[in-house]
Amino acid sequence: QRLFSCLQEHASNGIATTVQGLLADMLHKQTNSVDSIVQHAEEQDQLYDVTEGHELCGNDTSSGSDAGSSSGSELDTELGKCFYPSIEALENSRPPEVGMKFPTLEDAERFYSTHAMLTGFAARRGTNYKRKKFHLLCNRSGKLKPTQDLQRKRKVNVLGSQCQAKVIVKLHNEQWEFTGVKHEHNHPLCPSPSLTSFFLDHKYLSSEEKLFLRVLQQSRVNPRKAMNIFQRMRSNFGNVSSSNEKDMSNSQCVDQWRKENSDVETALKRFKELELRNQGFSYTMQKDEDNIVRSLFWTDARSKVDYEIFGDFISFSTTYSTNRHNMPFTPIIGVNNHGRILVFGCALLQDQKAETFKWMFQTFLHVMRGKLPKTIIIDQDEGMVKAIAEVMPQVRHRLCKFSVMRKAQEMLGAFMAARGNMNAELHSLVDNSLTEKEFEEGWAVLIERYDASENEYLRLMWKTRKSWVPVYFRADFYPFVESAEHGEGSNLLFKDNVLPKDRIEKFIEQYERIQEGIVKTEEEDTLQSATEPAYFSMQPIEKHAACIYTRQIFLRVQKELYYSTALNAHEIQGGAAYRLEKVFDYENPEFDRNSFEVLVEPGTYTFKCQCAKFTRDGILCCHIFRVFTQLGVIEIPARYIVPRWAREFREERLKEYEEKCSKRTEGRKRCAMLLGKMADIGKGICADSAKSGCFMLELDKVQEKLVGADDQIVLWSK
Repeated sequence: QRLFSCLQEHASNGIATTVQGLLADMLHKQTNSVDSIVQHAEEQDQLYDVTEGHELCGNDTSSGSDAGSSSGSELDTELGKCFYPSIEALENSRPPEVGMKFPTLEDAERFYSTHAMLTGFAARRGTNYKRKKFHLLCNRSGKLKPTQDLQRKRKVNVLGSQCQAKVIVKLHNEQWEFTGVKHEHNHPLCPSPSLTSFFLDHKYLSSEEKLFLRVLQQSRVNPRKAMNIFQRMRSNFGNVSSSNEKDMSNSQCVDQWRKENSDVETALKRFKELELRNQGFSYTMQKDEDNIVRSLFWTDARSKVDYEIFGDFISFSTTYSTNRHNMPFTPIIGVNNHGRILVFGCALLQDQKAETFKWMFQTFLHVMRGKLPKTIIIDQDEGMVKAIAEVMPQVRHRLCKFSVMRKAQEMLGAFMAARGNMNAELHSLVDNSLTEKEFEEGWAVLIERYDASENEYLRLMWKTRKSWVPVYFRADFYPFVESAEHGEGSNLLFKDNVLPKDRIEKFIEQYERIQEGIVKTEEEDTLQSATEPAYFSMQPIEKHAACIYTRQIFLRVQKELYYSTALNAHEIQGGAAYRLEKVFDYENPEFDRNSFEVLVEPGTYTFKCQCAKFTRDGILCCHIFRVFTQLGVIEIPARYIVPRWAREFREERLKEYEEKCSKRTEGRKRCAMLLGKMADIGKGICADSAKSGCFMLELDKVQEKLVGADDQIVLWSK
């Protein structure tokens, strides 16, 4: 209604009447439109209606909760909304083939759904096996189940014809791969060139038209009806933003609409309640020149303590955005001593510009008493990169490999598809290079082999390689970020709790719920760590690891110990170097290669593996464990036990933190006492210049004595 009133204010009576009719169509879901085009397209509407299969489940359990797109497309939305393909997806679309790989399951689904829309059918997710293998089916794969209600306009599930068309997508080496494809349908297909053209023309829409299209999408209007609505709007009153003057007035109208629908005030009330209830909870607002709140940041006491203890590594992601407010939701994430996700704070931001991110980083550091992390990983976001360079130039930061490769798939999908196995070779090169030289020489060979030297995006990837390719960060602590578990863990944490349709205060409620879940999981992990684990061997080193590490970290170490039994060790340089050869395959190896080298400094118990797992993750790799077996090492050397993974680490650091806080509190008390005493004396003598002068002289003498006492203490200590 507010959108309609805005349009009405800046349009003629005829335009307003048309828009009002369109909105009525949306609200009442009328399918018998007076427009002959809509009547003619009724059968095809069924193919694209979201309730009949053209929706993408956002979680592996199909539980019905999804937090939205992970692809970054402007028009992608959460579960239950219509699937609107991106321009890049349409331009790069092609038939699915066995061997195609995707960074996430959602990317694979969007690829197949885009192909389905262009071909003339709809896709849906079918059965799965242990959440690692999924069937993506034609929406007519079910049996025919005619509805008994003959009066219904929409006949849900009437399209079943037991169609066998499908693709099988399976998780392999941390990527989702098409392992089976069947193209044949047993029913007519209804491709629509006009619908494809409509989405390709999205880049030419005005900001107001894009906003209106987003409203249609959130109102469960399927893509074909959205196209028909736009056709009718333009046929009645042309392009709404045909002049600069209209652009300006419409923009002001949209801004006013956003302000009127803002629930920031309610959120601020919620924050104030939390401040009273939760000592240590704090929030900060960013306001514009009109004193309107544009960005919010909040955290709590436990998050501050967690950051003090585990703030050596943090990650930022803007994947979880809210269409309701056009505000990117940015959780600030860390990892505790169990290897579990921590949330240090959250922000709802005005936009993704460098200045906005700069405000977020500065606010975060201020709240955390200026403590800097050692390493940061972020999405491929130009604004965030620029902000980090300004606010934390001394901190090592990198781009998420999965984010970069996902973008590469969007930009280079068609280009690489025309060049055979290029996509698979690119992924293999990025994932399996052990040295910078190996990667750079392999890149040159790849580019030459596929005649890709003129491709601008590949040039950009090469130019920025040192900001995202894992091999350039082998010496930096980025715990477990190369594993699919890390990304999946944070995605599930927020996708199960944060929905784009939520109001801001709902985000805050879900934040509290997430924090409660984190605390509960940590308590369970702590209790489990005190119990005896199951062992796979009789080796002392396995029991030694169980005594040191928290249970979740021990399980990771145990896996490396188990994998070490699949390797043979060959001495290649007089006790100083060993080659490890894989003689048995094992599940999900970190590197898809069969040979590694481990260097040893005899007598010092210093070991260095090519894979650099210890510096990256803080635990030893299977290759070094195999050399331990060869040399008879029965305990993990102290230098290879990273304290942050130990059982007692949190408790020990918590005591240190409490002592620091206690000393800080005592110092503040002494300062307050001295200032109070000085104030009392000052009040009594400030009117007498002689007494004031005498007092100042005595203060100087006291200061000299204190400095002399400090010097004497230094001499004694020497």
